[in-house]
Amino acid sequence: MLRRAPVTIVPRLLTCLLILAAAPALAQRADENAVTAASDAFGTVVGSQTIGLYSPSNARGFNPTQAENIRIEGLYFDQQTQSANPSLFAGSDMRVGIAAQSYAFPSPSGIADYRLRTPGAAAGASVVLIRGPLRMFSAEVDAQAPLIEDVASVGVYVTDAHDFDYLYALTSFRRAVAVVGRIRPTEGTEIVPFFGYIRNTERSETPYVFADRVSVPANFQEQDLPTQPWTVWDWDQVTAGVVAKSALGGAWSLRAGLFHSLDATRTTYNDIFDGLQSNGTAAHYLDVPPGRRGSSYSGDARLLRTTGSGPHRRELTLAVRARRADREFGGDATAPFPTASIDDVTVFPKPALAYGPKSRDVVDQSGVGFNWREAWSGVGSVNVGVLRTQYRRTITLPATAPFNESTTEVLPTASFTVEAGPRATVYGSYTRGLEDSVPAPASAVNRGEPPPATPTWQADAGLRLTLTPTVHVLVGAFQIHKRFFGLDAASTYTSLGQISSRGIESSATVSGAGGLTVVAGAVWLRPTVTREVGELGGTLPAGPVPVGPVPRTINFNADYAPEGWKHWAASLQWTSLSSRVVTSSNDASLPPLRTLNLGVRYGFHVAHSSGTVRFDAGNVTNAVGLNVSPVYLLTPQLHRNYTLTATLDL
Repeated sequence: MLRRAPVTIVPRLLTCLLILAAAPALAQRADENAVTAASDAFGTVVGSQTIGLYSPSNARGFNPTQAENIRIEGLYFDQQTQSANPSLFAGSDMRVGIAAQSYAFPSPSGIADYRLRTPGAAAGASVVLIRGPLRMFSAEVDAQAPLIEDVASVGVYVTDAHDFDYLYALTSFRRAVAVVGRIRPTEGTEIVPFFGYIRNTERSETPYVFADRVSVPANFQEQDLPTQPWTVWDWDQVTAGVVAKSALGGAWSLRAGLFHSLDATRTTYNDIFDGLQSNGTAAHYLDVPPGRRGSSYSGDARLLRTTGSGPHRRELTLAVRARRADREFGGDATAPFPTASIDDVTVFPKPALAYGPKSRDVVDQSGVGFNWREAWSGVGSVNVGVLRTQYRRTITLPATAPFNESTTEVLPTASFTVEAGPRATVYGSYTRGLEDSVPAPASAVNRGEPPPATPTWQADAGLRLTLTPTVHVLVGAFQIHKRFFGLDAASTYTSLGQISSRGIESSATVSGAGGLTVVAGAVWLRPTVTREVGELGGTLPAGPVPVGPVPRTINFNADYAPEGWKHWAASLQWTSLSSRVVTSSNDASLPPLRTLNLGVRYGFHVAHSSGTVRFDAGNVTNAVGLNVSPVYLLTPQLHRNYTLTATLDL
């Protein structure tokens, strides 16, 4: 049945497209290209393409999503869903260093800014069919149409994906829908309401594998791990809201957003191999949380006053932001299995489950602040601001009175740029924040519990060079200081001390040279942990280097589309990870890992339609290796794989 499903979907999608595409084609999806769209090497997502050093889950060794550093169209957003809705967002950009200075209130762990699929003023439609990696198949339909000429338009986006979660389940299904409106009631005012829903289902969950903290774990492939056929995941995701922008008259303007995020799981079977050793054995057990919800409302309103003329401009930003997050955790049912090898394919009978009472975490956070920016053309700029944040958290555990904790933090920010010449810009910044951390992993006794938000700070400085109009280079240094969370000696996920991460990051972009576009970057990290509480890790003393961050990462992307090739083009992506510690004592490391991806595409035009067929080969050298997270979760490098993408704009 799974193999026949894609065949039945395609005719339905094409029928919908023929109905929706009543106007001449617009360039919509066929020209999507993350390499040519990127302004730097720090992270760009366009459609299904991802490049760069950083991502919404990893920037400078930390997790921007868990730190609540997500933005929608530049506005503060509290995301409870496990991932962004691919039907709702056209892509995202990672903003660190000088790129983060365009935000009035930056964040220490970097910003992931999502772009909505805002419809244009004319009608159009696109279909995107993707086959691979592995057995994955997805079909996307994007359609937009004007409702009132020059005033209102709407976009409808539908996705159907099979086996999309190939790293965590043998079979999976995703159906997503998004509706985005665009209203321009007056000149200078734009209102963009949106709603996105995803229904996810998985079967035969592949186990989570955690390292034992004292030895180099055995290599494995996720798809080769033993699975229990009765394990399932079912969850729904909702992301909705409205973004408004308005020129109020004179020097004043307004930007505001109100957002809702919901993640609701019905059934979650976590098959766990805990403490994987070099011989491939580990403790084996099942963790099944009861159905739970994570919900939040967040909002951001900014009143801007822009003055000045000619080479000197001033901008004052007055901001109010808030969020209310309500999350359930705990009550998990657990069932032990015999200690086994990750190669053991024994199928166990489905155990009887006894759930406990759930706990609840409610966060209310609000902030008010101002930001002042002055810029002189050809000279530089200076930016100062402060955000006063009030944070209150209430934890309700079974059979206990609610526990409250609160804090008020004054979060300053300051940055500058200096034009050191016609081709050089020096920059620097200092930012303080109040950031969340990753919830307790399934291997913790308090699994799923969200830690409280904690103060963080970041300082960076660097140099941006424009060597030629098409060659740009950026080199910067940074330091970030945060609380360090992990498992203590009793396997409780809690604050263990402080982590300070120093690093150097670089980016180089080359465009327009005979059809060649290059986006390359590298980051060197030196994180250090100062422990105040003993860490889980056997009898070995814990070392100063935390597990998780990669000391050196290189990412090189090239896109080649010379005029002589006409409809053809090629792409290349090479990523190199240095060795990284895998034990709490720092005496053992995973070996370096290098992967090479190659791609070729063909663009075509038929009547009023344009399209692209793209073939990508991932990990062509079939490199084998593991990645390890700060909670010792192991993720293998996907073996050699292939993806075929066909895009048609109608």
